[in-house]
Amino acid sequence: MPSYTPVADVDELVTLIYRGPLEETPWQGFLEALSRRMQRQSAAITLRLSRPGMPPFIIWAPPLPIAEQEARRIHRIHAELGDLDPLRNALARPGDIYRLSEIVSAEDLHASRFYAEILHPYGIEYQLGMYISEPGGWEGNVGLTDGPGGEDFTDDDKAMLIKLRPHLELSLALFARLRREETEVQVMIDTLDRLTLCTFILDGAGRILRSNSAGRALVRSNKGLRTANDRLALTSQTGNAQLQKLIGSAIAAHRDGGSFAEGLRVEADFDGHLGVLVRSIEARSHYGNEAGPAAVVYVSGLDNSQPLEGLVAQIFDLTPSEAQLAALLASGLSLSEAAEKLEFTENTVRSYCKTILSKTGVGRQADLVRLILRSVAVLG
Repeated sequence: MPSYTPVADVDELVTLIYRGPLEETPWQGFLEALSRRMQRQSAAITLRLSRPGMPPFIIWAPPLPIAEQEARRIHRIHAELGDLDPLRNALARPGDIYRLSEIVSAEDLHASRFYAEILHPYGIEYQLGMYISEPGGWEGNVGLTDGPGGEDFTDDDKAMLIKLRPHLELSLALFARLRREETEVQVMIDTLDRLTLCTFILDGAGRILRSNSAGRALVRSNKGLRTANDRLALTSQTGNAQLQKLIGSAIAAHRDGGSFAEGLRVEADFDGHLGVLVRSIEARSHYGNEAGPAAVVYVSGLDNSQPLEGLVAQIFDLTPSEAQLAALLASGLSLSEAAEKLEFTENTVRSYCKTILSKTGVGRQADLVRLILRSVAVLG
């Protein structure tokens, strides 16, 4: 009979659970410790998003001693026979926990195709599984397996997993949030690289978090702009002093929950000038920190050939229709005249205008026009 010290096990396993989302293979350390401490053949987590067409992925510890090609074959067969998996079918609600022997008799199990093609070839005779989930849509099963030479799982084994359940579900929620943020960051990077304006995103300490390909090209050109110690700087001493003041104001506005957008023009190290616009980024939470995005700096100078609506769309993250409307308003048209020009209803144009005001951080149409004209005068 497996023996372990529950309190000591729970303490160490909880630590490994919360470390799990940061591991290259999530929860590998926890699963290895779980199978070792409970003296079982292996432990596994099966994770999936609760949406159609999303295949699950399985983390085993210790990893199954099979080649990659064989692992793919098993995964394919498991997908085909998944509906015949008695334990997975029984784990239907968060907190459900069962031994395989509670679901199906040994006689019926051994007569099943699932046992013949999935369990028996890899020495799996006993299983214990528990359903876990988190509010963002990730769900799955965590459990243990043992071979024919082992023993069936006990109520004490169940009690151990039940103690770990709240920690596993909170750790799963952290994992889900990290995955979402990784996706958001990648989307942001892809979006930045599609911008033709040189764009730099700064954190709460003024350090460069991200820059797009146009921005990196401008820095490499040594034409008026450089980076030093992960910070943006103008080669003009006077211009740089103004830039740092604007960056400080934008970060302060971000920290205080306000909005800021100001620009300047400076002579550059080529026959022309650089236009610089500094904007605050709206804080997503009152509990932010210096590591998050706080300000964005747009720089033009190498290519100023964009139409008005193109500049407006890039600077303020507007859709093409919103940018067209903003450009018409900046050109002096009223809402009704803009609606006629765009062949929209006045209600649609008013709705667009509210969205534009929200995105640009101003409260009135007159302020919007001034902000657009000032921004385009700097960058255009």
